[in-house]
Amino acid sequence: MQPEQDERVITPTPTTADVRAFWERNPVAAAAIASPPGSREFFEAFDRLRLAVEPAWVQEEKRVLDVGCGNGYVLSRCARHGARTFGIDLTQAAVELSRKRFALAGLKGDFVQADAERLPFRDDMFERVVSVGVLHHIPSIELAIAEIHRVLTPGGSFALMLYHRNSLHYRLLYPLYGVLHPQFRGHRPPDVARRIDGADNPIGRAFSRRQVRHLLKAFGRVELRVRSLPIRPLLRVPGGVPLLDLFSRWLGWFLYARAVK
Repeated sequence: MQPEQDERVITPTPTTADVRAFWERNPVAAAAIASPPGSREFFEAFDRLRLAVEPAWVQEEKRVLDVGCGNGYVLSRCARHGARTFGIDLTQAAVELSRKRFALAGLKGDFVQADAERLPFRDDMFERVVSVGVLHHIPSIELAIAEIHRVLTPGGSFALMLYHRNSLHYRLLYPLYGVLHPQFRGHRPPDVARRIDGADNPIGRAFSRRQVRHLLKAFGRVELRVRSLPIRPLLRVPGGVPLLDLFSRWLGWFLYARAVK
């Protein structure tokens, strides 16, 4: 008799090429904005979306590298405050959008298509590195962080944002999505976290505070904070501060880290 064939489906591990192909087709937030990508109206709409969920990013006058520059949102704010800005992104679409944003705003910046796991810069080149909502989408976050540590000057700082595993999203909403939401029904929270940026998004991970501290163990000092809750608060405390903001430091979906080399 022929041995029974193993009918288990083995899902291949996503590659950098898979990640690049997805984000080339799906520039960040482009599907949520009616205006054509690269137009002034597109950037204005994108900025409103970002400012609704997190404070504006500002860097002092330093050499700043953004790993995963998207459409240049973070770096444009750095450039307006006098920083010398450099951006890399895995996709050519993002590089072109960043250049268009800077051209429309009359800002100067250098942008290049490159892999976060192999940064095309010399050692000790940047006083600041930022990476916002990017490294949870790549095959090896460990390699990327090692590269970021390499290109930072001694005493330089790294600002990072990742999805937060111990958040209201991951612990409460995503299990409910797996039962009730037609788009995510039948999927467990790790897969919902991946699919939240698109059903065919190859990689999308969430991290705990402990995991982030471990990832940043090569740095001398690490500070963590959590922000961004999933719904706009309806109740307010005296002074006009949204009540849910009081809980965002524990249950928010965005986990921020600041690490010093």
